Amino acid sequence: MDPAGTDDVTATLFGQAAVPRDVGVFEFLSSSQYWTGAGGILTSLWDTVVLCGAVALVATLIAVPLATMLAHYGRGELSVTWIVTLSRAVPTFAIAGLLVPISLRRGWGFEPWPIFIALLLLALPPIYLNTYTAVKDVDRGVVDAARAMGFNERHVVFRVEMALGTAVILAGIRVAAVQVVATEPIRAFLGGDGLGRYVRDGLGQNNDSLLLAGAILVATLAALTGALFGVAQRLALPPGVRRLARARDR
Repeated sequence: MDPAGTDDVTATLFGQAAVPRDVGVFEFLSSSQYWTGAGGILTSLWDTVVLCGAVALVATLIAVPLATMLAHYGRGELSVTWIVTLSRAVPTFAIAGLLVPISLRRGWGFEPWPIFIALLLLALPPIYLNTYTAVKDVDRGVVDAARAMGFNERHVVFRVEMALGTAVILAGIRVAAVQVVATEPIRAFLGGDGLGRYVRDGLGQNNDSLLLAGAILVATLAALTGALFGVAQRLALPPGVRRLARARDR
């Protein structure tokens, strides 16, 4: 079979137009023809951002309220240990791989539910642990003073404990978001899409330029995600806490 025919077969198998092997990484990333269109980088980037954003949002909505309430009432110490242990013991790829047959039997397809659930389980532990620690470690004297001033429990939670723990909570969300972005490319090896398709197709086509370009795209998105959450972490601090931090730095 001629090289052109091989590329056609590869494109059919991997769901993306084959990239010639003589195209360098810089040329691939700087050429508009590879960024636009149904199979372009922008489409894959948007798929990754939407999935990762949805995972981070759902994980935050689950973990932050749960950890806050447990820490506020001084419960859940054992759950923290279990979460840490499980998060380190169960590989995300294995969870997604186990969920794919279940999803197919129920008619849900290869994606997004298997990878969504697997990434959600990856994102929950750091958000939960950081939130629990942030609320639990708030100075009890400050909490008692707030109660003495007439704050009810809802105000103590939101205006004292969560306000003072905002930076730590957002740090947990940042860690989770970066982990999700960096792990999401496994989706492409389970019949999905996203930026991981370039890594998958680079391996399938034996194209080092495509493989390296995919790795660069994923690493860049992960770095930008961490940077954006880092900025949000600083901006979300209560004004009083920022003033106190500046005073300590002087």
